[in-house]
Amino acid sequence: MKSIIKSTGVIILLSIIVLSLLTSCGGPSETTTPAETTTPAQTTKPPTTPVQTTTPPTTAPTTPTTTTPAPTTIEITDQADRTVTLEGIPETIISLSPSNTEILFALGLGDKVAAVTQYCTYPAEAQEKTKIGGFSPTDIDVSIEQIVALDPDLILATETHLAEVVPKLEQLVPEATVLVILTQTESFEVIFEAIEMIGKCTGAGDRADQILTDMKARIKAITDVTDQLQESEKPKVLYIVWNDPIFAIGGGTLGNTLIEAAGGINIFADTEGAPMTDLETIIYRNPDVMLGSLNVGTGMDMAYQFILNDERLAGVNARLNNQVYGANDDWYGRPGPRLVLALEELAKWLHPELFP
Repeated sequence: MKSIIKSTGVIILLSIIVLSLLTSCGGPSETTTPAETTTPAQTTKPPTTPVQTTTPPTTAPTTPTTTTPAPTTIEITDQADRTVTLEGIPETIISLSPSNTEILFALGLGDKVAAVTQYCTYPAEAQEKTKIGGFSPTDIDVSIEQIVALDPDLILATETHLAEVVPKLEQLVPEATVLVILTQTESFEVIFEAIEMIGKCTGAGDRADQILTDMKARIKAITDVTDQLQESEKPKVLYIVWNDPIFAIGGGTLGNTLIEAAGGINIFADTEGAPMTDLETIIYRNPDVMLGSLNVGTGMDMAYQFILNDERLAGVNARLNNQVYGANDDWYGRPGPRLVLALEELAKWLHPELFP
């Protein structure tokens, strides 16, 4: 463990992974061919009346949608409480986070996206876009020069960029509107608001309404059932995003919200963010279900392999009952349309008797 902590490369990678699970993204976490699910053996639970969740998954359309007419001038308050003005429907858009990129493509605006970050690899069409750097709070990683050269009408930033990147963009690209979308959120409502806001600003309001209607209906189909569960019926869940040292998903995160909405109890809900923990604490809290990050953006699944194979965890309930799963970080960590896929998958893992 000491060698990894001392290694600058691993520290940078760990920072990206933790940021991804806390943000959205909101953080970098995709590969060209992400593993969508891992399906280990599940335990048998008492039979109950199944609830079907077979609505087709939310996906980003590959063909552009027709934008609806918008006023010549749009004034809007973004999610950082900044009032911004957009002159007409934007034709050239730049995204500074993977979650914002996913929303743009889901709205059918891929043809208007001029550039994205190096981590914006979903959908596949995003890989063909110009890359303007990584997902960083400073312009060390974000190429301001490239953004200026592309002459965008709309730039979708995040709260991560507020201190340094946004002020420079406002100075160097004054004709562009910089819209800040929150990625560090635990709230489904904040995500709904972001999709609605981007739709309004781009003339894709009708498509945004369709996406939100679908998302809300599918979430409700889960929570209408899980809200009726007694505490004793909810399994204790561990979700780790790194294994050496061990970082687990705590309270105040999108991952925690997903666990609770799916009918589980996060064993680290009493902490904030992604706290570092240890084996002794995990063994003592004895989770019934364990999730390990697949780190789709890096192609590594070390957290998942750790909870699946480490001999010191062999006696916890999750291992004894084969309730160990690999979590696709692109679903579980990004505040966008695909979070519904994470919730539906997790509900089936936690309560297979209710969601077959």
